[in-house]
Amino acid sequence: MIVNPLSERNLQWAAQVGVSEIVMSYGGLKRELFLETKRMVESAGMKLTHLERKVPHLKFVHNLPGRDEQIEDFKTLIRIMAETEMKVLCYNWMPDEDWQRTSSQVQERGGALVTEFNVANVGRNVTDADGRPPEPTSASKLWENLEHFLNEVIPVAEDAGIQLALHPDDPPLPELLGQPRIMFSNASLARAVNLVPSRANGVCYCVGSLHPAGEDLLDGIRQLADKIFFVHARNVRGTASHFQETWHDNGEIDMVSIIRTLKQIGFQGTVRPDHAPSMAGESNETPGYEMLGRLYAAGYLRGLMQAT
Repeated sequence: MIVNPLSERNLQWAAQVGVSEIVMSYGGLKRELFLETKRMVESAGMKLTHLERKVPHLKFVHNLPGRDEQIEDFKTLIRIMAETEMKVLCYNWMPDEDWQRTSSQVQERGGALVTEFNVANVGRNVTDADGRPPEPTSASKLWENLEHFLNEVIPVAEDAGIQLALHPDDPPLPELLGQPRIMFSNASLARAVNLVPSRANGVCYCVGSLHPAGEDLLDGIRQLADKIFFVHARNVRGTASHFQETWHDNGEIDMVSIIRTLKQIGFQGTVRPDHAPSMAGESNETPGYEMLGRLYAAGYLRGLMQAT
């Protein structure tokens, strides 16, 4: 679980609802930050195991000046994670840096607030995605750049014992504002892990990202199987061009079947409660990542794991 903000109280809440592993957001390459976060997490009775979000990547995604230096920073990150005894580095290949939504004020059950993406309102992004370069990069070049990146970093990850988990695009569209995107289907995830076959090259299977694209989630889990290193569990309603997030228990995704299928393939990794509604009294300054809704989601997912 990502604890936001990282505080002793929020860590205690996570531990109280049964969370066992904590996911760290990227905050730079200072070893002291990793060690202090590890200390806080372990003091609360949990383990610091994963890192994701805001890992700088646009230079090597688009092959911009400074690409090689940014790849070297990524390698340094892998090594620091290994020194901190972490397990999984979740990254993405989104050419506009991170997930995007056009509203964070849609009302869900009980007036809770959730995010929405509507392609008709593109240009009104409300998340912290940092944008894209002035000139678009073709899909073929994005694939070429991904292969170069993997050839560079996979040997380092293998040596360090760190698993790299590639997150799909969110929203899962083949193009957004004139910029092609490539990571929006089960097939594209499978292609990515086959570019450089390795025990360190896998995916973060985010059901809430792939469902709006019409992907068969259960088939995707079975196909990718041992290449799934990390799972993001959130629920949604709608299609890739227009969808909204929901509570984990009332969207279009059959979360019971997701957990059951993960058990059937022998998945032993981490399932993270992903975006959840902002509840009454919360600021909604970090939509999807306020604490109360995700604490509910953690308990809900824990119940499913015990019942399936």
